[in-house]
Amino acid sequence: MTLRSPSGNSRERAGSDRVDAPGGAFQPRDPSPGELGRRIKMLRVERGLTLKDLEERGGISATHVSEIERGKASPTVGALGRIARALGMRPATLVEPRVLPEVSLMRASERRGRRVQWGAVTLEPLTEPVHGSAISGQIVTLPTGREPALVHRHEGEEWVTALAGVAEIRVDGRSFVLREGDSLHFRAHLEHGYVNLADRPAVLVMVVRPRLTL
Repeated sequence: MTLRSPSGNSRERAGSDRVDAPGGAFQPRDPSPGELGRRIKMLRVERGLTLKDLEERGGISATHVSEIERGKASPTVGALGRIARALGMRPATLVEPRVLPEVSLMRASERRGRRVQWGAVTLEPLTEPVHGSAISGQIVTLPTGREPALVHRHEGEEWVTALAGVAEIRVDGRSFVLREGDSLHFRAHLEHGYVNLADRPAVLVMVVRPRLTL
């Protein structure tokens, strides 16, 4: 979406959490369906819940929750209430607007306090999102073990660089082995999984579009 300022200049606001108000001031707005879906998915993952768990806890179908998480459907007030109840939080918390900065700095000590467990994988955000951001970066730690630690697919793309250890990235049935300093970039609608090939944790930097909300 392109918004025009009073002077006639256009400014891109796609994916933003703010809109232009008269006089050029920024005002927060409700999250887009895509942003709301990302929030719900990450809150669910943080709590170690499956889609089926939300169905059982909140009385809302797993299929519908999946559509909401992917931004393919907008929840009704009732559906949002059931999802929030299943997550153990207030519905208003899910939809509260966020005014994002133009620049984001995160110290290493702050990052460690934001760790999220996604299955067997540990994620640490590299920064908070900035205004209008479409990407996110995180440090990914794969535990030891030869089974895939994370298998998923989504719209957009992923870019991965190995910082330590040896990791195998399986993309659409193809195997790519990354050692320290190696990188891989791929379209994320292809099913992909992460495997640790060494006897110590593998550490990666992963950049994702659209961004994850951690």
